[in-house]
Amino acid sequence: MLFRLITVIFALMIVQMTYAEEAKVENTLSGSIEVGGDNTVGNSENSSFDAKIELEHGYGSWVNQLTFKAAQKHDSGSLTEDKYNTLLKSIYNFPYQLYVFVHLGYREDSFSGIYYEKTYIGGFGYHAFADTDKYGLDFELGYGQRVTKKIVNGFIRAKLDYDPGTHIGIIGSYHFSEGDVVKASVSAELGNDDDFIKQEYTWEHKLFDALQLVVSYESLTLTNPGVGKQKTDAKTSYRLGYSF
Repeated sequence: MLFRLITVIFALMIVQMTYAEEAKVENTLSGSIEVGGDNTVGNSENSSFDAKIELEHGYGSWVNQLTFKAAQKHDSGSLTEDKYNTLLKSIYNFPYQLYVFVHLGYREDSFSGIYYEKTYIGGFGYHAFADTDKYGLDFELGYGQRVTKKIVNGFIRAKLDYDPGTHIGIIGSYHFSEGDVVKASVSAELGNDDDFIKQEYTWEHKLFDALQLVVSYESLTLTNPGVGKQKTDAKTSYRLGYSF
């Protein structure tokens, strides 16, 4: 089912590219690098590291987005957080504010019981406000599959979990001043015994030129967490970023 859907999406992209008459195709590249963390010594010795890299490439009706996140934390010399998350998303825009997308994801979160997780999603979306740069709102509906290797009671399971399901996504942004933007993303993977809801809210404040302050809140809520695990993992991050 998933591979058929992705095949149909790519076929639609090829048909649109074949019959599109674009006199000039614009090729763009932009991105940002964000780094944050802290270090405490004395009565307690703690340190944390948080980083995010975003790249976006545009070519005519194509938009390709790559996001990489990494976070580590040490408490008194012991590693207590170790997360990595990579997302590659390819979008092809059609007339009437419609688009199709393919979403490929990979993450590791050993302290939440995830040795690794691979995500494959294909679907359709709608740009609600494509005629303004001040705010945006996208709605997505798709189908995909997650392949997960879990850590149970400190041991890596040899068995892989295959979880097909429906993807629902809402992505929004609002520029309330020239140097301030708020972004929000809420997505859900539904239809199996390991459903989850993911939320991310970000405020970006331009300090000067290409330097910015970034404050983000992220949460991941599982409907069926592992034994001894909380349903929701939430984190607030503070980072300095450079945009290009």
